[in-house]
Amino acid sequence: MDARERGSEASILPQATYVRAWDDPTNAENPQNWPVWKKVMHSAIPALYGFALTIGTSTYVAGLPHVMRQFDVGRTVALLPIVVYTLGFTLGPLIAAPISELYGRLIIYRTNLPMLVVFNAIAAASNNLPVLIIFRFLAGFGGSGVLAVGAGTIADLWAPHQVGLVGLTYILAPFLGPTLGPLVGAYIVDQYENDWKYSIWVILFIAAPVGVAILFMQETSKSRIQYLKAKKRGDHLSADKERVSVANKIKSAMLRPLHMCFLEPLAFFISLYTGFNFAMIFSFFGSYSYVYLTVYHFNQKETGLAYIGLVVGFFLALATFGYFDKTKYQTELVRTNGKVAPEHRLYAAMFGSFLLPIGLFWFAWAPRPSVHWIVPVLAGVPFGWGTLAVFLASLTYLVDTYQVANGASAVAANGLLRFTLGAIFPLFTVQMYEKLGIQWAGSIFAFISVAMIPVPWIFFWKGKQLRQKSAYNTCDY
Repeated sequence: MDARERGSEASILPQATYVRAWDDPTNAENPQNWPVWKKVMHSAIPALYGFALTIGTSTYVAGLPHVMRQFDVGRTVALLPIVVYTLGFTLGPLIAAPISELYGRLIIYRTNLPMLVVFNAIAAASNNLPVLIIFRFLAGFGGSGVLAVGAGTIADLWAPHQVGLVGLTYILAPFLGPTLGPLVGAYIVDQYENDWKYSIWVILFIAAPVGVAILFMQETSKSRIQYLKAKKRGDHLSADKERVSVANKIKSAMLRPLHMCFLEPLAFFISLYTGFNFAMIFSFFGSYSYVYLTVYHFNQKETGLAYIGLVVGFFLALATFGYFDKTKYQTELVRTNGKVAPEHRLYAAMFGSFLLPIGLFWFAWAPRPSVHWIVPVLAGVPFGWGTLAVFLASLTYLVDTYQVANGASAVAANGLLRFTLGAIFPLFTVQMYEKLGIQWAGSIFAFISVAMIPVPWIFFWKGKQLRQKSAYNTCDY
């Protein structure tokens, strides 16, 4: 197995319930032998689902003033439906991942979407703030399990050399969703006469075509397909043995990411870096509204359009990651005959590490009445560019470092810290801007990003020594 195969397989939890080689490489039951249109449909579903799920973190931003007015609460309390919804993303995948190991991926899609839709519908229909908060949490928790199986679905469907390109659309969803949410929310709330409930109903509108597509999905998990086939022949594990297997797998799959997140230095520092960068996007929910309202007197729709700079940066990051993969990683892959060190995944992160503080300092000091509004909007380009470049490189580095056995747990640990920080940052961002002023509040975030510049460089320089000290089995190249 070469490094590219190892990387693609390590991006998912190992499905070990009942796995053996396909009897025939051309077996029609093998998802990689499905027609292209069918593979494209099954690949689009997790990407579109991820977009519908994550856009729900920020469409609600447009309804904040109306929630504050209706329930007579402050901004911090009104933000709780965003906070708890995002926190749900840290827990849902921990439950869904071991379930998918045992019962396949299809069951996750078919149970998560109804929970996302029903719980969000109850939240949107409520006229009670505690009900709104509770059911937003349940929507995030119950609907986010697909985040644990989406990458696995894509790896099931495509050959190793195709997974990376197809997977970029799936990886982009958690970034495009929160970034475009304020824009989508602003327009739909305005369209429906400032009714904040439509900032939640819109999630259901986006998820509706995904729900229709899920009805036509088939199982893609190799272990599940083969298990069901073996069961028909009477060749499967006994019920008692399987129950023990379920308990052990759930315990292992849930506890390992938590352990790696807090007690595995290599995974922790990479996750902390990407988590801070991701959380800054969530902090913009408050800072963009504050800056463009106080300095440029933008309305909600105009503020939503200001996020376009971030989106441009995201697409530049995709091109940058592809460039370094082609010119650096693939060259090293050939030179070493497939035994390439994971640190060669970090070129895009090292490049992006400088773009992050540039974008943050730019956004901190550009906004003033004498400076055209397009100048701070353009600050989003280097920030979005650097953020996604760092994330893509760091994620592939974790997968290549921890390989098949623990790669998925390292990625889960990354998501745990990323979404936790993303949930927390909006709670204090506006207060910082009000007390410190736009320039210095923004500069604090920028200085933190400067302090974190060495992270990918240190891992590139000392990565092998750090891997050797890991408590887990890691790549030994």
